[in-house]
Amino acid sequence: MYREKVGIIGGFGAYATLNFYKRLLEEFASESERNYPHIIMDNNFTMPSRTRALLYGEAYDEVVDGISDSIQLMMQNDVSKIILVCGTAHYFLNDVYKKIPEAKEKIVDIINIMGEELKLKDEGEVLVIAAEGALQKKLYQTRLKKYGIKCVNPDEEDFIDIRYFIECVKRNELNEDLVHQFGNFLDKFGKRNVVLGCTEFPVLVEYIDKCQKQRVQ
Repeated sequence: MYREKVGIIGGFGAYATLNFYKRLLEEFASESERNYPHIIMDNNFTMPSRTRALLYGEAYDEVVDGISDSIQLMMQNDVSKIILVCGTAHYFLNDVYKKIPEAKEKIVDIINIMGEELKLKDEGEVLVIAAEGALQKKLYQTRLKKYGIKCVNPDEEDFIDIRYFIECVKRNELNEDLVHQFGNFLDKFGKRNVVLGCTEFPVLVEYIDKCQKQRVQ
């Protein structure tokens, strides 16, 4: 039995959070539900845009407060680990830790985990596809540099396409045309190792895998 209590902070993207929750349960696949972890989830859909906060300083403090409030809620429920289902949200953590220093011990930093995995696989360079704010602020370049990973950003002209893919997932508008567009988008970069720095992209990739399996059947 997994005895630690896990807190999931979502709402940054409802379907990204749902997808993460499903994959978390799959990791604990068991014959008995009693072997699953105790999970508490907070979806705050009213939180301002993280991307606009980074690009324009719009409601920056409100974003920090919103993330802090969710973390406080988790800590009041005595969780052992806290996961933010949003790569961009990790940019705000330093400001969150100024408000709640004790949270640092509980946050499962998904960017650090990714850096450790990439280092183990000896990946020296990756293409990062993420929300515009994270790319412009060089979130992944800065954080992954300490693991010896060089991050390559798409060109600014690609940001429109990236934004479109993310918004389609947020609205649950997945279809064959979107699959085709995303495939063409990735083809532009050739054979590169790609970091999906936005949690909406695993939802799209899972949908693509499902479509491919249906074609084979």
